[in-house]
Amino acid sequence: MACDASSKEGSQDVVEWHCFDYDITFEDYSVMRALEPGHCVVSEKFVAGKFNWELHYFPNGVHENNEGYSSVFVKRPDIVASYNPLTKTRFHIAMHHKLYGYGMQYNMGSSLDPSIYTFCAENPMWGFDRFISKSIVEEKCWDKNKDHIKLRCYIWVTREFSNGVTRRVRRREGSEDEY
Repeated sequence: MACDASSKEGSQDVVEWHCFDYDITFEDYSVMRALEPGHCVVSEKFVAGKFNWELHYFPNGVHENNEGYSSVFVKRPDIVASYNPLTKTRFHIAMHHKLYGYGMQYNMGSSLDPSIYTFCAENPMWGFDRFISKSIVEEKCWDKNKDHIKLRCYIWVTREFSNGVTRRVRRREGSEDEY
């Protein structure tokens, strides 16, 4: 999204959204499904918007009160307090249907959420406690022949910068000032 620099005086900030998508396969689901609540498997790092990201999948929920549901979170693993850029993102995570692929969503394991999340040292991870019912994962998503599940992660990362447009406004005295 860009601003119309001609319509306002002064510098305008420009925000661009860049979309990245990654297919992530978690192998050995037959072992993974026995993990205790609060325990997860972590994807390999992937890059979106010049930042490293990971997907954390909790097959039995991130908390005990999420029994019967899987949880999924997106994390920026490299954030440190000494260098703490705020990263504004949107993300969507979809569970792969073993027969129909990613096209068969019908709200099954989909996190289409228009919210903007800010990742920083204090909040390096955002996600969904009740992402998908474990029974749906095991019935419709778990490929038992290959013993894996697949997720697709879409991340929109902002790139914010000033477009450097300035306007000169003539004052009554005849001097010009930049705004």
